[in-house]
Amino acid sequence: MIEYPDDDVIGKGSRRHAIPETVLVRDLVRVVEVMNLERQGFFGKESVLAGSMALRCFKSPRFTVYDADFSTTENAARRPEEMRRMLAYEDDDLVIAPDPLTPHDAHGTAWKSEPIRFDPVFTSLVPNRDDRSFKADISFRGLVCEGIECELLVPYEMGLWSRPPTVWIMNPHEVVAEKVLGWCVNRLVKHYADLAFIGVASNPSGRPRLIELDGMKLREALANKLEAMRGLQPARYAAFGSVDDLVDDLDRAANLNQAQWQAIVYLREHRDRFKPDLLEGAVREILVPMLRAPGRA
Repeated sequence: MIEYPDDDVIGKGSRRHAIPETVLVRDLVRVVEVMNLERQGFFGKESVLAGSMALRCFKSPRFTVYDADFSTTENAARRPEEMRRMLAYEDDDLVIAPDPLTPHDAHGTAWKSEPIRFDPVFTSLVPNRDDRSFKADISFRGLVCEGIECELLVPYEMGLWSRPPTVWIMNPHEVVAEKVLGWCVNRLVKHYADLAFIGVASNPSGRPRLIELDGMKLREALANKLEAMRGLQPARYAAFGSVDDLVDDLDRAANLNQAQWQAIVYLREHRDRFKPDLLEGAVREILVPMLRAPGRA
């Protein structure tokens, strides 16, 4: 799967990026999990890597520490027990053993396996069994944009491979739609942080421009995602009847929850830049104008 790094290499990576060794090892295991699913044919235009791990393919500086998110369509999806078998993995250096998938919405359109336990034989840096787990969230709700194929990037240099593998990830337009809903409806700071990165990475005046976004496609993706979620959870989404309601909310002062903000992890070299003021400016000054209806200030 990968060239497993030794403890010395992991330790150097931990110190360089200010990421705890246990978190870094967990991340290596999640990378193996993604490659495990890729080799079994899980990924494609309708089955993608989602969330912050997908944003790494555009060099996001936010380091998610526990979850791995996947999104697929009901037609393309394996049923939960088959997904559990696919998530399981074993080689001489690593064993991944998932718990059964359980639904976490009333309609059975989103499932999770938690914990997914692992035994990292390749390292002695995770002696506590409580640190040897992660979670996989799998949405069967379908995509509103076809996925795109990208190199699977990691934010550290550990000699994992001679050439990065490719994986299908969620289209950035749909990522924006999911993150907008995650912020406006649930006020989760991690979604706001990811929106800010997308704003910075897609800034028309920025160089290099890492993400290409189209305003009309953004609004279409957000409208379709909103319609789908209003159908599934009408009470939770009752305050937002249109894309413009969401954009108006996005254009308000963020007032980030401090406990959630303190839990956000950025790689060391980006921590001085990605502060609340930059996040709010990127969202309100870059993303919001893209999402506004033509002619509507």
